[in-house]
Amino acid sequence: MIRSGVLLGAAAGACWGLVFLSPLVLQSFSALEIATGRFLVYGGVSLFLLAPSFLRIWKRLSLSDVGILMVLGALGNVLFFSLLAGSIQDVGIGPASLVVGMAPVVVTFLGQSDKDTLPLSNLAGPLLFIVCGIFFINADALQMWGERSQPIGQSVRGLLMAFGALASWSLFTVLNARALKRRTDVSSGLWAYLTGVSAGLWALGLAVVLWVCGSSSTSTNAVPEGKDWLLFWVVSLGIGVGGSLIANMFWNGASRRLPLSLTGQVFVFEPVFALLYGFIYSSRLPRPMEAIAITMLVTGVLWAMKEYGRKA
Repeated sequence: MIRSGVLLGAAAGACWGLVFLSPLVLQSFSALEIATGRFLVYGGVSLFLLAPSFLRIWKRLSLSDVGILMVLGALGNVLFFSLLAGSIQDVGIGPASLVVGMAPVVVTFLGQSDKDTLPLSNLAGPLLFIVCGIFFINADALQMWGERSQPIGQSVRGLLMAFGALASWSLFTVLNARALKRRTDVSSGLWAYLTGVSAGLWALGLAVVLWVCGSSSTSTNAVPEGKDWLLFWVVSLGIGVGGSLIANMFWNGASRRLPLSLTGQVFVFEPVFALLYGFIYSSRLPRPMEAIAITMLVTGVLWAMKEYGRKA
């Protein structure tokens, strides 16, 4: 059970990692535009898949189920991605991902009340490896950020959004795992579809805001009048289906199989795969510090697996 859960979590990370390439491919579009396209596709495809049995499924849901699904659609999808993207725009990838990378630690603390979790003393070693791995991943970027001259207000705003993204994802992980373990009659795939419809509704609202207020590209190399909308929707289809729908199905399977504290640690596969895809995209090998970081992250998860295996 533990091993299959970790493998499903790794598969989700492999899908989520692809999303980090989308801003590089869509440089003439803002982060909010990319987020809107991604989750409109996720919501639209989910609704299409639900359509044949929508009324039957709807009758099985309670009012509290609908409420939690709406919360999950925002916390783990639209809100999280928007806050993360905004933080990256203000302070860069390094500081933003360093803050959000603390999610495994936060989720482990939040999951301490669950009956299937291990004491913090058993998980201190794995968590230390994961924290050090996240730091090493961002060491170069953090050094560059320290040399940047920018208004203090922009730095504070960016860090606040990063902490907001951390809180958003951590709450999503906890609420989603507990909801899945409570509603055992709803499959992981069906729950991903329902979450997608919720995310699509939030994205539709964001699309209206962007249309009314307008959106400016966040890339210095962007040329708004030269936007390739065909490419935009092709990429949105890829990250909406692969990076959201399929990824969430894998993640739901992992959340059902793993203790909550271990579920949070499996999240580290997202930055690992994002790094690997980045190396392929840039046609380069990892630098020594990056290789050390990847090794520490994977070691931390495997160590935690071993601790839970002893418990079993």
